[in-house]
This record gives sequence, structure tokens and C-alpha cells, in this order.
Amino acid sequence: MPDIYQEITDRMIAELEQGKIPWHCPWRPEAWRHRNMVSGRPYRGINAILLNCLPCDSPFWMTARQLRKLGGELKPDVSGINVVFWTLFDKDASTKIPVLRYYRIYNLEDTVGISANKVPYLPKRDEIEFNPIDRAEEIIAGYADGPPITHGGESACYSPSLDQIRMPKRHTFDCEEEYYSTLFHEMSHSTGAKKRLNRPGMEHISFGSEAYSKEELIAEMGAAFLCAQSGIGHATLKNSSAYIRSWLERLKSDKKLIVQAAQKAQKAVDYILKPAQTQEKAA
Repeated sequence: MPDIYQEITDRMIAELEQGKIPWHCPWRPEAWRHRNMVSGRPYRGINAILLNCLPCDSPFWMTARQLRKLGGELKPDVSGINVVFWTLFDKDASTKIPVLRYYRIYNLEDTVGISANKVPYLPKRDEIEFNPIDRAEEIIAGYADGPPITHGGESACYSPSLDQIRMPKRHTFDCEEEYYSTLFHEMSHSTGAKKRLNRPGMEHISFGSEAYSKEELIAEMGAAFLCAQSGIGHATLKNSSAYIRSWLERLKSDKKLIVQAAQKAQKAVDYILKPAQTQEKAA
């Protein structure tokens, strides 16, 4: 049985070794987000990152069983890709533990024989009208119990002790996308506060520590997810060799890091987008 944690980590390492930050996904309009072709459900968390790393133009994916029901078949030499999900395993009569499982899916481009009328309508990208700044502002305004945001100074940060986000003034950023991407990073940090998602150690993280590195990865991926939600590219790509090297070292030493960070980043994004519902679900 394959080690799914190791498989995912190896794929992230391969992207980093090519000088790419895999969780910084290129912009995809909402209609073009990777999704299951039959259910229409978009892939989330680590699955969204894995699929965005692939050179597939079509956003539609399906299982082998779904493909057969649609009357299609795979092209020669197509291997597909594993995606993951969590399920509860009965450790004993009173204890359930979460276990990572996987299944294989295939892109529409790798199939033949599916009738055109069974393929969902996909608008051309240049037909899609959107205002990324407006949508980003809607996300910020919708963060109902988010911390206050103040502008001034030369650095961006979230202060757990003050429960406050501090940002440089908007006009000091190179572009609007970079401003929103940076703010989304700090907003993701803020979800870890005790009164929100209560991520362990959030209030006493020291710079350069292992906890700091993990929290930074959660915030980076959270910002990438929120940029995708708002229809803008993640503009704060840190493609320096030192930055990539540091993540390579951590991923090679901890095969579960990327999956766990993506799960926490998705929870942070869910909280920002729908705080009340997320709190009820957590309770």
C-alpha cells in the first residue's frame, strides 16, 4: 500500500526543486476551478494544490467508474492522479481516529468517447467578467469577527497579543494584488487566535522556531486559497533560492507537514469566509 503522505510530499519537493512554489497556484476563474465532472464539487485543500500543479487545461476530473458510466475510456498510457480524503477509523469501541485515504481520478483531456452533451458548459476565460479587487474586499468585509486592520509603517504583521493586523499603506504596494495577497496572509494567521480556531502555540510562537515555520506555511497556503477565491493571482511569490531551500529541507524531514498544513489552511479559509458556520461545525 503506498505511503500517501510520502507521495504528496515527493510531488511538492519536485515542484520546489524546479523553482516553483506549488501552493501558489495560477489564477483560475471560479468556473475553471478543478472539480469532479459528475458531482460538480470543487476539490479543496491539498487536492486543489496537487491538481493546480498539473498541466491540464480542463478543470473536469472523474473516477474510473464515473468514466465508464459516461461511456468513455482512457487514452493509452494514462495513469491518472491520486487525491485524498479523511475518514474515521474505529480504534476501539469508544475511540475513532482520522485516517488519510486516497482514490484515483482522471482528467477529461485523458479520455475519449464521452459525448459532448455530457460535458458541463465551460465559459471561455475572456467571457468571464469579474473585478478581483471588489471580490477581495468582499472577503475582507465578510470576515465577521476578524481583527481590526490598521495601516501605517513598513511591515505587515498580525499581533496575537493585540489581536490586530497591521499593514503598510495601500499605495506603498507595487500593485493591488500584492496588497490583498499580503493581507490574506495576515488574515490567515489571525484565525489561529484562541477565540477563533485556537491553533496550538499561536500566542507564543518565536521567530525561526519549528512552530513558526509551520504557522508561516499555513498562512502562505491560506493566502493562496483566498487569492484563488477572490480571482487574483498570488502576487507575493517568494521564489528566492533561500526560501525554496528552506521549504525543501522541512518537507524532506517531515512527510506529513504539507498535508497537515493544507488541512489547517483550508480550515482558516473556511473560517474567514463563513465564521459562524465554521464555529458551529467545530463545536
